[in-house]
Amino acid sequence: LTQQEQLSQYADKVYDSYKGLPFKVQIDFGVLLQEKLDGNNYEYSCSIPSLDNAFKHQQSTITDKKSLEQFKVDIFKYLREVMERSYDDTKNLIVGILNVMFATYKLIDTGARMPYLDKHVKQHSVHYIDSDYKICFFITLSYKIRSEIDTKVNNNSVITFAKQLFAYYYRIKGKYQLFEYLYNDKAKKDQSLNKYLQDYQGFCISTEMTKFADTFNLVVNIYTYHEELEGKTDLLLISDVTEQHIMYVSNVEKLAGVLICPYCHDYVTILSDTNKRANEYFNTHVEKCKSQTHEPSILLHDVPMSICPAILSHPTTEYLMAYGLMDQFKAQRGFITYDFEILSDQVMKNITDQTTLLSQLSKLSIASTEVFLNQDKSYEIVKRCYTLFDELSENYQEQLENYGLPSNSSFVHLWLAQTFESAVEIYQCMKYDDENIPFDKCVKVLGWNCSRFDITLLWDALDCELWTMGVPIGDLNNTKSIIVTHKKLHLKLKFIDAENLFGPMTLKACFKDYGDKSEHKDIFHYEIINSKNWNEVLMKTEPFDQKYFKSQLKGGYSITKGEYDQYLIDFKRDYGQAINELN
Repeated sequence: LTQQEQLSQYADKVYDSYKGLPFKVQIDFGVLLQEKLDGNNYEYSCSIPSLDNAFKHQQSTITDKKSLEQFKVDIFKYLREVMERSYDDTKNLIVGILNVMFATYKLIDTGARMPYLDKHVKQHSVHYIDSDYKICFFITLSYKIRSEIDTKVNNNSVITFAKQLFAYYYRIKGKYQLFEYLYNDKAKKDQSLNKYLQDYQGFCISTEMTKFADTFNLVVNIYTYHEELEGKTDLLLISDVTEQHIMYVSNVEKLAGVLICPYCHDYVTILSDTNKRANEYFNTHVEKCKSQTHEPSILLHDVPMSICPAILSHPTTEYLMAYGLMDQFKAQRGFITYDFEILSDQVMKNITDQTTLLSQLSKLSIASTEVFLNQDKSYEIVKRCYTLFDELSENYQEQLENYGLPSNSSFVHLWLAQTFESAVEIYQCMKYDDENIPFDKCVKVLGWNCSRFDITLLWDALDCELWTMGVPIGDLNNTKSIIVTHKKLHLKLKFIDAENLFGPMTLKACFKDYGDKSEHKDIFHYEIINSKNWNEVLMKTEPFDQKYFKSQLKGGYSITKGEYDQYLIDFKRDYGQAINELN
């Protein structure tokens, strides 16, 4: 691959090679991988496409030009996902696409009879009607319908009625009209349908089954047939890789080779012409079983157990349940919340002819709240805040040295180091006294809508000498959760978007339901502060007028009089500290 257009061109080539016949396709890309070793040293390797990997990817069924175009859209979507993907850790990145493999296979049409079915036809376990055309699917449906209407089914009438069903399904006009599954005698003499039947290659189950079920209002169960393992069903699908055939099962027991009690469905014996004693035992059981009432019974557990795989499969829960210690179960009530305040710089830079960079965001501060659970089950809350002012302080380098951080670390690194230290205390409050009880050293760190925004501001600080970042769940545009592990403490911080826990709602609605009703959201003048004047703006001794709080994103909307009054109250305190505490 040298250009993206090659994918579309090759998809057209594959489609043309099948000459309009339906097929399924899966793709796999060959990629160039970059692994970060140490410093600025990298190691490169390549991964070639394979059938095993292709079969793991999304499968597309191509039946016409419309489905082909949708497949092309899916290709480019998958290509973007590949370019944004990381492997076992963030040190292995995909930096190039080398080639692509299309794994295709033809969808077989049904209609051909196989010779090895003769033994089942002779046993009358399946009903077979010979036909010059590949309409076995419609013959099966025809026989099913006619056998329910007529006392004696004639093969010729079944085939004629099958042709009626064929014409009705494919909307072929003529004397082959279908009126509520009634047999049309005029259709027997009509030859206009023969040209359609001669060109017909068979019914494609993969692409036509949904329409078939909707047209005739049927539910169709299909099982495959093997010579070694004979199946039980109403419709029998036989395939030998190159051809398929469908037949109606008229005697399930003869086909399966067993006798099954029609009442309890538990007693089974092998169907045999020589072992008469087994047949006698079976008949005796059926007579006895016939006189009994078979009501379904459910054996309930002593203790009602809800079906919660995420909870019941947890190592801690499994251990406590196995040893009967569920009374010692403790909910993990310790957690940390965080939020960023950002600066926005207008850039208006043309990246390409069609792309313009409007603005660039940078970090101003990060505020967090640590929630501890005391022994008396009361909560202890600790608020912390780190800002750009910390990087200007005289003891900033001393703080970095205390945590063992490099001298060029940002205030976000400092916040993470402090958060790990606090997480140790939270873990001590949550862990079990019995050390044999498995308990993961993991503390949850919650942000609101952070999967699309805040996590990107944290990204450059999540991997350093003291801690390492695991594989994120989700993608770069929507990171649902990510685990950061401290290399010395072996403690984990699990960053989660709280919006995924509460469901779709606004922050204001969530705050109303779960927060302190006495608090309020901060008022911040985002549009007059940037990376160049933030120090000057936040150090002002006089509050800003209400006109400075107009938002261009909201069509020039400004804050209300009540909100501005609250801003004046907050401004009398340390304003930067006030808004971070509110966050």
